[in-house]
Amino acid sequence: NVHFLIMGFPGEDAWREQARQMGLADRTTFTGGIPYGEAPLYLNVGDLAVSPKMSETEGNGKLLNYMAVGLPTVTFHTPVATEILGDLGVYAQPEDSTDLARALGALVRDAGLRADRSARLRQRAIDQFSWRATGRRLADIYNALTG
Repeated sequence: NVHFLIMGFPGEDAWREQARQMGLADRTTFTGGIPYGEAPLYLNVGDLAVSPKMSETEGNGKLLNYMAVGLPTVTFHTPVATEILGDLGVYAQPEDSTDLARALGALVRDAGLRADRSARLRQRAIDQFSWRATGRRLADIYNALTG
């Protein structure tokens, strides 16, 4: 019993058609582009997130947003995703859509795992990626350089 919320663009019409062809149109909502400041409102309705980004080197800032609202996250096992999520991500083999579906299914079926990852990812976001944590790191660097 799953409903998908697909945020963003481009290609919304093509993705909507694919969902229709797969028989998922009634289980999928496409928001199109939304103002960045409204993203947390949408993310807070979810139970988990998926980031199927395949790049080995390109940033993946949406993972930080998912963590900030405590969304356990399924993603491909890439260096960038691992750097951000650490051992708290639910990983699939890169470029393997079947493995991505397996990882997503495992997280959908396990409410305990979702709850655990939710709390731990939210805390990781606060401890490592918040403005306060980043400010401390910058101050430490500055102090080390001006010593």
